[in-house]
Amino acid sequence: MAKRFRFKLEAVRKLRERERDVQRRKVAEAVRAVTVAERRVSSLNDSLRGTMVDGRDVLSSGQLDLGLVRSQRFYQSWLHGTILESNTELSKRERELAVERADLGRVNARYKSLEKLKERKWQRHLQEVSKEERAMFDEIAVQRYQVARTAERLEGRAEVMIA
Repeated sequence: MAKRFRFKLEAVRKLRERERDVQRRKVAEAVRAVTVAERRVSSLNDSLRGTMVDGRDVLSSGQLDLGLVRSQRFYQSWLHGTILESNTELSKRERELAVERADLGRVNARYKSLEKLKERKWQRHLQEVSKEERAMFDEIAVQRYQVARTAERLEGRAEVMIA
């Protein structure tokens, strides 16, 4: 009788599966961080466009309020600086995401290699079981043939004795 299939490296496979899951979470967190940074940059750009439109409206209105113009320019300057900082932060987050994705690829490859090994071992186990079953059935067939031959011989002798 064939023994049950047991993958000797199952503990290692499970450990690598957990590593892969942890790495997937890290990638998801990095994607979220990039998305947040992109939204912040987009929001700041929208604010800058709005202040530029407001500045044009103030200048084209005919009356010039120097305090308002100065405060708008200061705010626009602050927005430019914040946008630059946010773009730097976005670039940093994108680099971190690229690193995490590369790590995920490496971890995933290690996991898949064990999965393939397990599958090959499983296929080999199935072949061995099939071979054992064929041998067992062949043995049964040989025994049945021998029993039938013996029965034929005994019948032949019995007929000779009766006749």
